[in-house]
Amino acid sequence: MKLIHQILLIIVTLLLVVIVYLAWLVWMPLKSEQAVFHIKSGDSASTIANTLSSQGIIRSRNMFVMMARLRHSQNKLKAGTYSFGGNYNLIQTLKMVEKGNTSAISITIPPGFNLHQTLQRMERSGMAAYDSLLVRANDPKLIYKLTGKELPSLEGYLFPDTYHFDLGSSMETLLSIPVQNFFRQLHKAGIEPDSIPDFDQKLILASIVEKESAHPDERPIIAGVYWNRMQKGMRLESCPTVNYLLLQEGIKREVLTNRDLSIQSPYNTYLNAGLPPTPISNPSLQAIQAAISPQKHNYLFFVSNRKGRNDFSATYQEHLQKKRNYEKSD
Repeated sequence: MKLIHQILLIIVTLLLVVIVYLAWLVWMPLKSEQAVFHIKSGDSASTIANTLSSQGIIRSRNMFVMMARLRHSQNKLKAGTYSFGGNYNLIQTLKMVEKGNTSAISITIPPGFNLHQTLQRMERSGMAAYDSLLVRANDPKLIYKLTGKELPSLEGYLFPDTYHFDLGSSMETLLSIPVQNFFRQLHKAGIEPDSIPDFDQKLILASIVEKESAHPDERPIIAGVYWNRMQKGMRLESCPTVNYLLLQEGIKREVLTNRDLSIQSPYNTYLNAGLPPTPISNPSLQAIQAAISPQKHNYLFFVSNRKGRNDFSATYQEHLQKKRNYEKSD
């Protein structure tokens, strides 16, 4: 009798050990380093378990497969890219791929960011290398596919907004979604580029207006100034266009020098009449609207009032006087 009790005790002890071990495999969080894991469409639970185990995300491949079968989800695990890191237990990991809680990277394109700044931000997010993105953003075939236009680059067409991309998104996806949003936002605002004469020129003007003022109420006025100057054959003399060409060389200035203003470049509107050859930024909807419908007035000049606003003048003499007054107050 005593022997039977001992045997039963051993069996119960072993069962408890097994139960505790299984519970540990299933419920005890596993601290892991940040890892990105991609599930392809059609991957089996076993394939997924093998990869999760090899990356240190789960402790037991067999337990993962068994729990998936018990939950009847072995054939319902969602394809996508997932980001794991921190403390997840096996059940939490399984639920994540059952629900398709794929990871997303948020990238914000601020109004006025140019193409290079935008691609640099995409690179910092870890989504793709800058040089590779630049090649794609200058690819004539991709540009035509996305815009229906023959353009030198996607400059001006990457609409300012916050975007959420799945980890592992292709470079074409990174570029196409902001371009699609560009046309979608214009359509919502009643702007159809194909029906607007010289829309590409107006987009270039909008990209300059965007950089000249952060105040929406000033933008139609500034657009009107530039329109008036072009009508009179005057050079635009826009500092942001010179800043743009300097940025292409990695130079950023708070105040332009006389040497900067004498740089030979089609983007230097101090030397060349008319608009630069391409947009110099990705403008906001308000700037585009201002360029399409500039305010009618007789202003030809404007100067910063040193408080973030601009002061407008119709004559050069008036402009010079205002400029001197503001310089005295510095």
